[in-house]
Amino acid sequence: MKKAKKRDSSPLILSTISLIVFTLFISNSLYALPVTKISKNEIKSMIINHINANMPWPKGSVRIEFFSQLSEIDVPANDITCRVVSMRGEDFIGYSNFAIRFYDKKVFLKEETFRVRIEVLRDMAVSTGYLAKGTNISRDDVKLVKKWFDRISPSIITDIEDVVGKRLRTTIKHSDTMITRNILMEPVMIKRGKLVRIVLEKGPIKITTVGLSEQNGAFGDIIKVKNISSKNVIYARVMGSSLVQVEF
Repeated sequence: MKKAKKRDSSPLILSTISLIVFTLFISNSLYALPVTKISKNEIKSMIINHINANMPWPKGSVRIEFFSQLSEIDVPANDITCRVVSMRGEDFIGYSNFAIRFYDKKVFLKEETFRVRIEVLRDMAVSTGYLAKGTNISRDDVKLVKKWFDRISPSIITDIEDVVGKRLRTTIKHSDTMITRNILMEPVMIKRGKLVRIVLEKGPIKITTVGLSEQNGAFGDIIKVKNISSKNVIYARVMGSSLVQVEF
């Protein structure tokens, strides 16, 4: 009976040892990778500095609220650079998203996005007291106050000069009521029953005569006017105080 040959286990042992050594080497190498930690305060500072540098508003006139959950960021590099990127067409008011991109020697590593709300402190025209419908607003009737906005409406008035001299479409019952463009009308420049100068102008021809207004009219309105000479009633556009123009 033949005696069984004893199997040599040396190659298996060597393979196992090599695998362990390789695994330990890889583990130690991964563990040794440099990591840069970016704190929550650094994240906030980068975004706030970007907003202040690029916004169209005066410095100190914005307040910023973060809605994203902020936590420390680990970046796998020890010599990184960061760049904050805003959305295309960003107007720096209201809800906005900003991204921070991380680079290692100009090689892109990762990007993190953060959501914020930007409010802007702006002047706003308000009433100083009760104002009846049809009132021609004077400087004593309006004042400017500051208010935080998260959107800019085209109806908001930020300059008193845009209010003074206009007429109210509605009654304002209380002081500090916002005065917007949609509640204002141009002042009456021509009153019914008043004499007006009628101008007819076409090319080199210019005729001027006197008429009697049959309607009230603000700048740009078309009103009825009676020609004193011919007694004919015509339609003319209000061009100024006691001045109308016939259009062809």
